[in-house]
Amino acid sequence: MPKGVGRLPTARACDVARASTAGSSMRRPARTSLIRQGPRRWLAALGLLSASSNYFLQEASGQPSGTVTATSTANYDYGTTTVKTSYLDPVKCSLTFDREVEVFEASAFVVSPAEATISHFTRLSTSTYSFSLSASVNCNISIYLPAGAVQDYDTIQNTGPTGSFAVEYYAFAPAASLRLYGFKGLRTNEASNTAYLTFNSTTSINGLSLFDQSALSISPFIEVSDFTMVTTKTFKFSFVLNFTTTETDPTLQCLSPNAELPTENTKMFRCSKCSHAKRCALETVYPPSGLAYQEFPFEMTIAGVSQLGMSATSFEVMYDTLWAAVSLDAPSYAKGPFFLTVAWTEPMDDVSVITPSFSSSGPSVDEEVMNQNYTVINSSAYKVLIAPSETGIVTISINGTSASEDLAGNTNDFRTISASRTGDSKTIIYSSGSPIVGSIAFSYASPAYSYEYEGDSSSTVTSSSLTVTWSGFTTATEYDIWITWGSNLSSEVSANLTTTSHTFANFEALLGIEYIVHLTARNYWGDETIVTKTFLRPSLNVVADGTVPALALPSFMSEHQTSVGFKIFVKENSFLSINELEVLTFRSADLESGDSDPCDAATESLKCTFINFHMEVPDTEFLVFRKPVRLQFNYGTLGWTDSYYRPQLRYWESYREEWMAAADSCPTDTYFEQWNDLHKIYTVAVCHLTQFAIFEYYDRITTTTVVAVSEEDSVTSDPLFFAAFFGAAAAVILFCVVLYLCRKLRHRRRFSSKPDKKEFEELGIKPMTDRVPNKIQVVGRSSSRIKFAGRSGSSLYAESLTGGHEDEEASPSDGELCVASGDEESQNLHSAGASPARTTPGAAGAGTQRLEQQEQQEQQEAAWGPRGCLEWCPLTALDDDSHDVRSGLLLPGSGQL
Repeated sequence: MPKGVGRLPTARACDVARASTAGSSMRRPARTSLIRQGPRRWLAALGLLSASSNYFLQEASGQPSGTVTATSTANYDYGTTTVKTSYLDPVKCSLTFDREVEVFEASAFVVSPAEATISHFTRLSTSTYSFSLSASVNCNISIYLPAGAVQDYDTIQNTGPTGSFAVEYYAFAPAASLRLYGFKGLRTNEASNTAYLTFNSTTSINGLSLFDQSALSISPFIEVSDFTMVTTKTFKFSFVLNFTTTETDPTLQCLSPNAELPTENTKMFRCSKCSHAKRCALETVYPPSGLAYQEFPFEMTIAGVSQLGMSATSFEVMYDTLWAAVSLDAPSYAKGPFFLTVAWTEPMDDVSVITPSFSSSGPSVDEEVMNQNYTVINSSAYKVLIAPSETGIVTISINGTSASEDLAGNTNDFRTISASRTGDSKTIIYSSGSPIVGSIAFSYASPAYSYEYEGDSSSTVTSSSLTVTWSGFTTATEYDIWITWGSNLSSEVSANLTTTSHTFANFEALLGIEYIVHLTARNYWGDETIVTKTFLRPSLNVVADGTVPALALPSFMSEHQTSVGFKIFVKENSFLSINELEVLTFRSADLESGDSDPCDAATESLKCTFINFHMEVPDTEFLVFRKPVRLQFNYGTLGWTDSYYRPQLRYWESYREEWMAAADSCPTDTYFEQWNDLHKIYTVAVCHLTQFAIFEYYDRITTTTVVAVSEEDSVTSDPLFFAAFFGAAAAVILFCVVLYLCRKLRHRRRFSSKPDKKEFEELGIKPMTDRVPNKIQVVGRSSSRIKFAGRSGSSLYAESLTGGHEDEEASPSDGELCVASGDEESQNLHSAGASPARTTPGAAGAGTQRLEQQEQQEQQEAAWGPRGCLEWCPLTALDDDSHDVRSGLLLPGSGQL
């Protein structure tokens, strides 16, 4: 070494210095600029390097290079064999550089994929590092140091990738799947089978196969043969099923799937001897050869392999010669769209090939919604969303066909195997609102009357009852029912009924009463529909031949809502002989069917009542009675309290469209109508068959009321009572006699044969001779013919004419009146009070009188005609009520006597 040059630090001293900082996570502190340039440049600067030492410079030149090796994992050491595959076991790696390099971190590595990680990164020396590789997924892990990631102490960096390594890492144990050749699943209908066992990752690690036939077994024991490794992931083998050669054991039972097994050796499986909901239970190890259709299970087990991280796995292999069965699952009640699940008892080749159908009697279903909401649950089930269009009963059904095939190849072709038929249905009560309105029907039962026509004499009914039945209230689950009638009467409410009928016991229906039956139908969600229907007592046919003169019929109801007894009285031979069926029918009026409502004719003085009925003869439109039929209505003191009103039965006259008095339907000689005000009994005779109704009419004349007096309060033993009674009677009789005599006397004085002339004058009435002179002529001495002249409409009196000379010009026959028109002349004569000359036989001055009479005659003929009469009227034409002509009274009115 040249003199004057200091001693260089030895390599070991440097190694110690560097090693002291190897464990540090940070680079050591920077040295002086000379030292940082490295030993080579430091020596050259000092001029200590010569050309003979060029070999050293060449060796030190070049970039750092690193190598990664892995011969073990966290749990296994593979010696000198490089680890290429690892299952769930981090790979232990070693990184070695060809020279000393400065410290760097694990982050200097480029790791792929991102799920891979480097852990436990440790610097062992200036040129050696150790670390572990793992990943969270199955992947091929690759790492390397990119250019510039490391540098040596001469600050020479790697210019290219170095330290690269790759390993196949499995974060999960291999998963096995089993498939039977010729079938689409683990179901077979053959005894001899070939199977393929496939893993999703290799079962070989670093060239060593870790899975063989010893890891495979079948229970109950079945020998596995022809085991072959196709690839590191796939294995092939064969097996042949064993059978119990005996026929069907008589001890076979059908038990529920969760039932306790009778013995430890009992095997439970499906078979055709039991329904699909049950299981066949039999003491056997292998499938019974005596059962043609069965599903007998086997278990195939794969043992665990620790190096593969794989635990034991088992598969159920089914010997299946039985067809699948289908079922539907849906809610029983729905208020909106709901899901329907279609499930088969075993996996199917195509679970969606069979779809449900919907009954046309229910609401329609939106197919678009159903198709858009179709979801496959697994190979044996799927679900769809059902959206009905309206409230109703949705009935869904499904049936298997030859297209419904299970994984073993069994179908539901009932044409080849009748027992393979399968299907199911489901009823859903869908409510988009209240229940649909249904219908109501009635059935009334009552004891039969002895005189009832075609009545059931053998009937055992002892009390009346009403049975109400209903149907068609779609979606309803429970009901409330009650009855109202009259003004405010009601039955008890029968609530929360789940049946579709109800009987009202001891229900006595009255005639003429409308019973309103109320039914509330309620669905599962509480929505209600209320329906009412009118019930009328059924018509009653009674034999009315007079054998039983008084027939008691069902009661009516008064306005005070009390019972009104009803009887009819029929005499024998009341019907004409042409009507051999002597039967009367009584029924309540049906206003809903068109019968007249009596209340439409009600006024302030005429009130309608609850009594409204029909009385008819079966199958007869027109009937004539020989004798009237009497109807009696017994109100009782509580049924009629108004003393100013009386009942009156009226009948409906359809032609005139008005209510007529029923009593007037009978002739006068058979007319009968009576009101017993004491007992409040109304009786009336009718001769007409139609609709009848009782009215209350106002009676202005207070009816006489008979008062019943008890013996204790009787006054009939008091003498003063008799004296007062007979005195009052005598006074009334005397007054009537006097009144009668006065009226008689006045009548005679007024219409006597020779009325007093003075009386006429006092009354302002003059005799005919004074009022109309020369207008009355006597024809014949005792003639009953009177010649009269007067104006039409005048009221005149003619005196009795018993004497006088015969008129030669006028010669009418006896018994006639001569009536002359009242012309202007006669009016003038009447006004002037002209008095005609009277013809008196034997009077003095006969000549003078005759001359005057002749002049008057000429004047009369000029005015009245040649005979002086307008016409001659026979006296017999007078009205029967007219007075005798001889009384001198002429009745008023247009010339009529």
